[in-house]
Amino acid sequence: MELAEETLKGVLKHGALASGRSYRRRGAVLTDLAAIGAKRHDAEQVTAYGREALELARASSSGYVVRRLRSLCDEFGPVSRDHRVAGLGAEIAALRTP
Repeated sequence: MELAEETLKGVLKHGALASGRSYRRRGAVLTDLAAIGAKRHDAEQVTAYGREALELARASSSGYVVRRLRSLCDEFGPVSRDHRVAGLGAEIAALRTP
C-alpha cells in the first residue's frame, strides 16, 4: 500500500497531473489517496485528499469525480465516526451528478 501511495503522490506532484489538466484523472488519484487513508484509519489523510477531490468535482462539474467520491464514502469504515470525515461524507452526499 505504501508503494502505491508514494506512486500516486508522485503523479500528483511531478507527473502530468501536476498541472491539473485532467480533472478526471486527478480526481481519481485524489480519491485513491483518500481511500488509502481510510484503510489506515487516518482521518486527516481522508479529509485532506477527499476535500481536494470534492473541490475539484465542484469546479469541474465532473460526474466521474462525483461518482468516485461517492464510492469513497463506502470505504470510510470506522473512520466515518470522526467529525471531519462525517462532514466530508455529508458534503459528498449533497453533490449533484451533472
